[in-house]
Parts: sequence; C-alpha cells; structure tokens
Amino acid sequence: MKNQLLFLVCLVFTLVSFAQVKVRPGFKAGINSATVTDINHSSRRIGFQGAMFVNIHFPKVYELQIEASYSNQGFNQNNFTTINPYDGEVYRNSNNEVSIHYIGAAVSNKFFFIPDVGLHFLVGPSLEINVSDNTNGDIIPIDIAFFGGIGYEFPMGLGLEARYKQGFIDVRDDFYNNNYYDDDFTYGNDNNYYNGNNKLNSVIQLSVYYKFGF
Repeated sequence: MKNQLLFLVCLVFTLVSFAQVKVRPGFKAGINSATVTDINHSSRRIGFQGAMFVNIHFPKVYELQIEASYSNQGFNQNNFTTINPYDGEVYRNSNNEVSIHYIGAAVSNKFFFIPDVGLHFLVGPSLEINVSDNTNGDIIPIDIAFFGGIGYEFPMGLGLEARYKQGFIDVRDDFYNNNYYDDDFTYGNDNNYYNGNNKLNSVIQLSVYYKFGF
C-alpha cells in the first residue's frame, strides 16, 4: 500500500511538472554586423540573418530553444595591395566585399532571473555550413561558434535580442592566404601560407522574434 501511494504521489508530481512545460514555435529576423578577425584593413559588413525555432519553456527561469538559421556574414576590406612576382607590378585594390552565406543549427539556453519579467540572458553553441561565398572556394565549408547575449520578451510573445557570436574555426580553406586575407600578398610565394594568425568569424546580431501561442 505504501509503495502504491508513493508511486501515485510521484506520478502526480511528474504530470504537474510536464503540464507546466510549454512548447512554442516561432521565428526571428534581424541584421548582422560581421567581420573576420586578423585581416588587414578590414571592417564590418551588414547582412541579414533569421531563424525558425522551437522554444521549450520549463517551470521557473529556464527555456531551451532549438534554432534552424540562416546568416549572411563576411567582411569589407579597403586599400590593400597584391604583387605579381613575374613582373613586379603592384595592384592596388580600393574596395573588396567578402560575402559568406551560412545555414546552421543552434541551441540557445535562456535564463530569466526575475520572475514574470521578460529580461533574459542567453548562451549556446551553433554549427553552421557555408552554402555559398564570393571568394572562389577559399572559405572552409563549416564553422563552429559560441554565442551569448541579452534580450527582452513582452507578454504577447514578441521579443528583442542582441547576441555576440564568435567562431572557432579558421575560415580559410586548407589554411590558404590570398589577397582577401593579407596585406602585400605576393602570388606564387610559399611564405603566404598559414602564418599562425587564425581568421575567425566575429558577428554582432540584432534580432526581433515572435513565439506563437497555442
């Protein structure tokens, strides 16, 4: 009898806990301010980013959000030179824009530290695949990143978020440097190969999102 009563109590607590879990789909959209680190004369470029997600709200202060995302990244570069080793001619480039298109998946862990207030902090990893770029195949096809940020959610499910995302994989395919990456690049010079300075994605993201309520 005692065992049956204990089982019934545990079952009730389990059902109550699951009843408080809410699963809500949604979408988000916004802009990137992106660059790649350790590139001479580079600056951030603006691109679009968005995602569809499933948000799982647990009791109290925690939400788990699974995201399928698109992100346009890259960098702008001004006033760099290349040198032709055969005739010594110097080519001066005034403007160059590298555009990289990623699709990926992310896991966002959201923490609401004040009950019934939409202010929250978020952290999580992402895995992204390069589906196209304008660098003639010089960008590696995958990136692993970690992000953190802050947001605010209104009671109707509308929210605002700001994230910083840092990549951890060198973006150069086969560690190859070309004129996109290094000042005074010389064609045919073996010294242009990997110099130990990682070129990593660095992205600031501003988003508006909406969670559907059913």
